[in-house]
Amino acid sequence: MSAVRIGKLAAITVALTLIGGVLVARSSRGATFRDRLYTNRHCCNLSLPAALNATIQEERGTVFPSQIGQDKWVLFGVFPGVRDGYFVDVGSADGTIESNSKALEEHGWKGICVDPFPTNMQGRSCAMMKNVVSSVSGQTVKFHPSGLFGGIAETMGKWKGLAEQAPAVELTTVTLGEILERNHAPSFIHFLSLDIEGAELEALKGIPFDRYRFGAMAIEHNDEEPKRTDILKFLEARGYQRVHSYRQDDFYAAR
Repeated sequence: MSAVRIGKLAAITVALTLIGGVLVARSSRGATFRDRLYTNRHCCNLSLPAALNATIQEERGTVFPSQIGQDKWVLFGVFPGVRDGYFVDVGSADGTIESNSKALEEHGWKGICVDPFPTNMQGRSCAMMKNVVSSVSGQTVKFHPSGLFGGIAETMGKWKGLAEQAPAVELTTVTLGEILERNHAPSFIHFLSLDIEGAELEALKGIPFDRYRFGAMAIEHNDEEPKRTDILKFLEARGYQRVHSYRQDDFYAAR
């Protein structure tokens, strides 16, 4: 029997040991458990044991509010067991609904949330920076404050029509490098979440990658080209590789 086959059998054995009791106790809800398990493997690129761990925690009541599993990818896939991680959540929007960093915070992580119009931040411990970020500091831009779909008018893509229903306001940009420096961020940042409706590449250009290293990144692309490919090339040139893609996000890790 090949080593690969043996490894797969071992993983299945571990899996059955982990969830046997749960499945028996929840036999009437087995489909729900299986659906969650499948989703966790697919959305979050998790190994079977990691997906089982995430699913069991959900069954026990732990909430992972991220939009498409970004928090589970980080907590169970990239940095399992880490309780002192550091995150930067850019375009954090609502502190509870579809938050990519709330679950990390509840697992002991610290970090920075960045959004010019944050909501529901009560109970959050992250540093809250009410800024709009770009590649250059001090620029005046028009910004549509449209909740989860708000963004800089000039760089907006997919949700531009929806966002434009909210009147634009003028804001002054800062770079992510400045935000990291102001908050005395560590030189190694475990997770960067970037969801700013088309301005992701401009935000990345404002990071001094010679001073800061990131363990993992979830970057929204909304299938917009050439932005998506330009982000890939930009990060590959700085030592990162795309390791997973799901719906509107590409997921990167340091090589």
